[in-house]
Amino acid sequence: MRATAILAVIAYHFQVPVASALGVIIFFVLSGFLITGMLIKEIKRSGTISIRTFYSRRAYRIFPAFYVCWFVTMGLALWKRQPVTWSNAAGTFFYFADYGRAFLTLKQQYSYQMGVSWSLAVEEQFYLLWPLALLWIYKRKRPLRAVAWIIFILWLWRALLVIGFHVSWDYAYNAFDTRADALMVGCWLAVMVYREKDVPRSIRFWLSNRWLVLIPVAALAVISSMDVYGRLSSSQQVVEFTLDPVLTAILLLQWIYWGFTDWTLLEHPLVKFIARISYSLYLYHQVVHSLYPEIHRLLPLPHGRNALNALLFLLVACASYFWIERPFMRLRDRGRRASVLMDDGIGRGV
Repeated sequence: MRATAILAVIAYHFQVPVASALGVIIFFVLSGFLITGMLIKEIKRSGTISIRTFYSRRAYRIFPAFYVCWFVTMGLALWKRQPVTWSNAAGTFFYFADYGRAFLTLKQQYSYQMGVSWSLAVEEQFYLLWPLALLWIYKRKRPLRAVAWIIFILWLWRALLVIGFHVSWDYAYNAFDTRADALMVGCWLAVMVYREKDVPRSIRFWLSNRWLVLIPVAALAVISSMDVYGRLSSSQQVVEFTLDPVLTAILLLQWIYWGFTDWTLLEHPLVKFIARISYSLYLYHQVVHSLYPEIHRLLPLPHGRNALNALLFLLVACASYFWIERPFMRLRDRGRRASVLMDDGIGRGV
């Protein structure tokens, strides 16, 4: 699913008609699911959550690659003599790009340096708040119901803002308070999976047959196609952003359940490699894309430009992963037993 999400985002930004919003939603659901699973394991093991350790591990995982990309992005903008709004650059640097973009028009957002940072800001704000909230929820029992209520309140809040108060869709698309529900749906799924009770009957239905996976896939494809071709009003987009995380969670559960036994494609080395470098792919795909005019002036190839673009993009992402991400992850994990090492978010801290 990491590989699916990053390929959807990249394809959208390269003018392939797919829904970028869906790729980001998949990342959010995965983040909520994996991070909550990690935290629940720690609660069961030690009775609490080491907030300091959690923040430290997140910092090692996310900050090095992010800040290298930030300096590269700003350096390229200055080199190309592009106008740089330093207030926006500061918002990106301090992980407030979600609200920085929320009050801009769509046209203004396209000129936002390192525009992909808005979703990373949403995740960072989630990481900041969720460990403490989860610990509080677990101490008061019935965590599944509590998380469900949080999701419901966030759905009502977004609908009230967009439909009731006519807040712009630019705000609804970017802001943490209108996008956190996708993360929380992943959290709910993790609580359900780890709560050591029978899986609810409604969930067991989706696991009763492997071919039921076609239902959420078809539904997501239909909704995304309507979004891509501009057939949804703001109120309909509110419904879309409510349904997409739920369908993604169902799909994730099905892939987990059947993927261990029957879906060998999920274990293909290429799929796993794309998932592994997905953070760097996400960070650098727009950066490399902005350099294509200069590259093509230096290498005026009449044919094979797309292959050259794809190769350069892959090389930059691999360099970021092998020279920045992996060394810092090894530094983070030094001295820890392998049995307690947990997977990271969406492969990009998420």
